[in-house]
Amino acid sequence: MLSAIPLRKLSQATATAALGFAMLAALGTDPVQAVNLQTFNISGNFAPAALDGSLGLPVNLANGSFNGTYTVDVDQLLPSSSFVDLTSWTINLVNDNTVLRTLSNSLPANTAYIQENILAFSDAGLLTEQNNDLYSLELYFDSNFTGTGSTNDGKFLDNSDLGSVQSSGITAVTFAKSESVPEPRTFAATAVVAITGLWLRRRQKG
Repeated sequence: MLSAIPLRKLSQATATAALGFAMLAALGTDPVQAVNLQTFNISGNFAPAALDGSLGLPVNLANGSFNGTYTVDVDQLLPSSSFVDLTSWTINLVNDNTVLRTLSNSLPANTAYIQENILAFSDAGLLTEQNNDLYSLELYFDSNFTGTGSTNDGKFLDNSDLGSVQSSGITAVTFAKSESVPEPRTFAATAVVAITGLWLRRRQKG
């Protein structure tokens, strides 16, 4: 025989469920999507000196750093042999608190991708009969890279030719770290749990 449930406890459980549904409704539900986009922070440091024979930007980036964000459909990153284009990215190349160059998806010719353990950003910049403005930042992580990790292996390559501006060569990357950016929904869900717990404790004391 089923035991009777005290009316007060039943009302409390009902109110708790109603509160939970109300909070979830306020947060909203995501529509079914064909992609699972996730944004990552990326940062790192350049070597104290560019490779011998380098000129211009690679030399100026010595002892510098880079930082920015990129977004990718993480569901496509496995199997590891896949080639996945990034959907957006902005990477600042910095030295002495000055941004010397920005690699981004601002131009159609610019590309960025993840392939196996490689994360690469390429900036075509100016491509005319007179000028070729080509830069790329390549980072080599451990195998099965899915957006999170660190590495001591990478390089910035400058293959530009801007007439009177001499800039070419390579600067090694001594450290790089990529980590996911927490989604706003994560913070909201944490707040829901905290508020619900506080409300229950107050109801039990009442």
